[in-house]
Amino acid sequence: MRLYHLGISRGDLPSRVILPGSRKRVQLISKLIGGDLIDEGRQLIAVGSYRGKEVAAVDTGMGPSSASIVIREVIEAINGEGTLIRAGTCGSLQPHVRVGHLVVSRAVMADEQVSRRIVGDHPLIPDWSVVTALMRAATDMGYEEGRNLHVGVTHSKDSLYEFEDPGLSSDPESGKKRLEFLSRIGVLATEMEMSVLLALTHWYNVHGSTIRAGGILLVVSPHVRQGLRFESPDESDLIRVALEALATI
Repeated sequence: MRLYHLGISRGDLPSRVILPGSRKRVQLISKLIGGDLIDEGRQLIAVGSYRGKEVAAVDTGMGPSSASIVIREVIEAINGEGTLIRAGTCGSLQPHVRVGHLVVSRAVMADEQVSRRIVGDHPLIPDWSVVTALMRAATDMGYEEGRNLHVGVTHSKDSLYEFEDPGLSSDPESGKKRLEFLSRIGVLATEMEMSVLLALTHWYNVHGSTIRAGGILLVVSPHVRQGLRFESPDESDLIRVALEALATI
């Protein structure tokens, strides 16, 4: 039976999968893993190998709604067993978390409804083996925790411009207070898909699957107090850290 959005069947993907948000990042990954690019469904898929391990990359699209559709089908395509790593981008919520830095999530605050539809208010915690593999891969590449590598709580939202620039929302004052609160309690960064990845893997694991999940983020927006803007730091290290971690698990 073919999975409608991916255009592949159950069991067609290897057990190690990177989940970037963009098709462009899948294309970059494909150059490092060789193999084939599959574009038969709505998402772009790369399948190849890295350090002798068969791996794949599938773009999730932007936002929790898109990610929930794609990741559920990815889990079906790996037969509910394996490791999923999100390699995405984020905006900074702390002055010391700067553009070009890497952020490893060790817990997620969900500010969207999709993950709640899946697991309610259950805590969203990445698998520790994935967290430690990502940290080790980043430090092996010269990143230093506290300098340009940050490990901590991240935030997932369901809108980009309206959240990071409250003036674009229907309730600017409330949005501004929310941003200030997240910054004040030490949340490192904000993105849009990690919460859904963790919610879905928890749901499947409760129902008999064995999936490890986590993620690493590249900061592309400076601290929110500097105003909303996007930069384009090199994504090579983000991708290589994710691949190195995936190959060691």
